[in-house]
Amino acid sequence: MNSNELLAYNQDLIIEVFGNLSIDKNRLPSSGLSSAGIPSFVAEWLLDKVVPGTGKLTTPELEKINNFVKKAFPRKDDYNEIMFELSQGKAKKIIALMRVRIKVNNEGKLIPDPLAQIKVLNLDECRISPTIVERHTMLLRQGVWGKIDLVMLPDGTVEVMDFEPFQCSQINLQSYAKLRENFNTQQWKNLLFCSMGFNPEHPSYSEDAKTWVLSRLLPLVESNYHIMELAPKGTGKSFVFENISSKVCLISGGKVTPAQLFINGQTREVGLLGRHDVVVLDEVQSLTFDNNDEVIGPLKNYLASGRYNRSGFADISSDCSLVMLANIELDEQLRPRNEDNLIGELPKFFGETALLDRFVGIIPGWEIPKFKREMIANQVGLKMDFFGEVLLSLRNENQFFSYVQEHTQFDKNTTVRDQNAILKSASGFLKILYPHLQLTLLDYERDCLQPACRLRQYIRNSLYYLDDEFKQLGQEMYVEVK
Repeated sequence: MNSNELLAYNQDLIIEVFGNLSIDKNRLPSSGLSSAGIPSFVAEWLLDKVVPGTGKLTTPELEKINNFVKKAFPRKDDYNEIMFELSQGKAKKIIALMRVRIKVNNEGKLIPDPLAQIKVLNLDECRISPTIVERHTMLLRQGVWGKIDLVMLPDGTVEVMDFEPFQCSQINLQSYAKLRENFNTQQWKNLLFCSMGFNPEHPSYSEDAKTWVLSRLLPLVESNYHIMELAPKGTGKSFVFENISSKVCLISGGKVTPAQLFINGQTREVGLLGRHDVVVLDEVQSLTFDNNDEVIGPLKNYLASGRYNRSGFADISSDCSLVMLANIELDEQLRPRNEDNLIGELPKFFGETALLDRFVGIIPGWEIPKFKREMIANQVGLKMDFFGEVLLSLRNENQFFSYVQEHTQFDKNTTVRDQNAILKSASGFLKILYPHLQLTLLDYERDCLQPACRLRQYIRNSLYYLDDEFKQLGQEMYVEVK
């Protein structure tokens, strides 16, 4: 086998190894489901169930999926029509994101009957049996996409009679690691790249660019992994986070309240950081808070310890990763205008070194090309729901961090936070690229440790620029394999 064959994108091998866990990525763009606001992890599941096959959708397949979507996926303006049908004694089946909450009465006591929320229909207080909630406990956290059976009770209350989730069954990470053995490193990297929705064969994606795109997966595979990505507009920063799992929450720009992030003092409802595995704040260059201290104080504590409190409530622990995405301006050479202080264009609170130091690194999004239509994946990749569940399941695997600790040596000029950040990033790259843990030290250094150091170095550069205290250790970090 020559080198070209080793590097070629082998779709037949992927189908042979992963079988029905793979899908032709041509199916989704030709379906129109994304423009209907359906995330990829739901849309790919749906395509495989309703119109299984390969290649772009044919006219009959397109008609079939469109009819299904019109019938099953409600829009906000369908509210009156659906409520009328329910009021006439008809049962209604819809596909939507549903979440369950426990209500608190005026005396602050919990009301035992759970209530279902279906935001697309602005339904906040649907009755739902505790038995359904016990079967699908993730409804109590970030919510789950699925098929919902609705009826209306005589008093006009809407009730959820049944629920069937759209999500992968239990992931077997040992089997996944075994399947990895069928691919060389380049083939595996390209498979992951395609599974994210990007075309690995597009000439604009250099090996470095692919590394930085794949680094967007680090917050999924590592708990309490807090990172920024700075880039010009149009590099697809938020794409994977919008489409990979309901356990990932994307908030776009504007104003974020303490109640949203931490806990609502009136309803006692736990905020985003306590419910999701990953929270992504997009467009943070325009992020504002009503009261900076009310957010930055608890946020610094959370980034350092994985715990926060607010309004006198007891500490809440969470393993949620926090991702900050921001647009920055580039110069004529397509480099950041101020490489020494990358966070200079962000809100002033990012300039507080005690906050900045708590982020593990900065993804250099300026090294990722602007996203064009021909950069959409058109090969066979892993189904997004399976891919997302595998990545999130890897969070609980500790042997990768042990490997990294054993084979990484730091110079005395690296702080404890530098070391922890590099170890977590290297562990994340190891989970993503070598889930079977079959690699040489050269592989580890090239594919895991070096990019982990680069992520952290961007934080170190800004700290060095902003605060004389950090100049005592020097700007460069020295880390090596042992």
